[in-house]
Amino acid sequence: MLAQLQSQLPIGDGWRYEPKLDGFRGMLQRQSRTVRLLSRNGRDLGPWFTELIQAGQALPADTLIDGESVIADQRGQVDFGALQARLTIARKDVSRRASEQPAVLVAFDVLEVRGTSLVNQPLSTRRTWLERLVREYAHPCLQLMEQTSSGDVAREWLTLLPTIEGVVAKRADSRYNAGRRRDWVKVKRYRTADCAVIGVAGDVRSPRLVLGLRHDDGKLHHLGVTRELRSDQTTPIQHLFERLGPQEGAIPSRWQHDAVPPWRPVPIEVVCEVRIGLIDNGRWLRQPATFLRWRPDRSPRDCYLEQLS
Repeated sequence: MLAQLQSQLPIGDGWRYEPKLDGFRGMLQRQSRTVRLLSRNGRDLGPWFTELIQAGQALPADTLIDGESVIADQRGQVDFGALQARLTIARKDVSRRASEQPAVLVAFDVLEVRGTSLVNQPLSTRRTWLERLVREYAHPCLQLMEQTSSGDVAREWLTLLPTIEGVVAKRADSRYNAGRRRDWVKVKRYRTADCAVIGVAGDVRSPRLVLGLRHDDGKLHHLGVTRELRSDQTTPIQHLFERLGPQEGAIPSRWQHDAVPPWRPVPIEVVCEVRIGLIDNGRWLRQPATFLRWRPDRSPRDCYLEQLS
């Protein structure tokens, strides 16, 4: 079951709210003799997350749990890069990596318990079953997703918790049905940042801005790119198009081979405010940023990475 993306949280009686973590959505399936960890598209992730398979072995047979697999860094914050890295290591190194930085399945729903289907039961009933399972079959790599009925608390999560991707609202009486449903709504958490414009990609009539932020070394490093700007939004940087540098090749991030496509540098003179989503490895945009406005009151010298912390 998938949530519909909306811009505002639904508020009122009958809604339940959960943090949306930045991990791998998946199903932990305990059958009579086997345990599988399945991604949303059906890929078996178990060989790379043996600690979650062990957590599944503690569950009763014929049980199916829906949740988010996450890995925490040394600060206790969700580390999506560590999840991705797990899928690239050799099978012989999985056990060592699992002991060094174990994954956790944060469970938010249960579809089956001991062969009894719960998909037609309301969310409130399934939640009771899930709480009982996590409590009675305790394992350090299986935890319960936090949930609240308070819209005020959910709004605080969106504004005060930088480590979550957003909030999911669910009707307490909703059944578990395949596909995207209005009974589940997700609202993503966005932040803004003032970034130096270090280059442009694409057609100068509707360019994508290449963004830069200063790191602790005092140098500007690329952050990522914006979505295409409209022609009326580029008026303040028309003078820079007359001084474009030679084309540079694509800049890869750690995980994205073309995080910044082929681009041309510009004189470092202007600053723009952008809306950003998730950050990979503490320094790269997961998706292109959305241009908000120009900041003539800000200097590129003042655009530091610490804005994102």
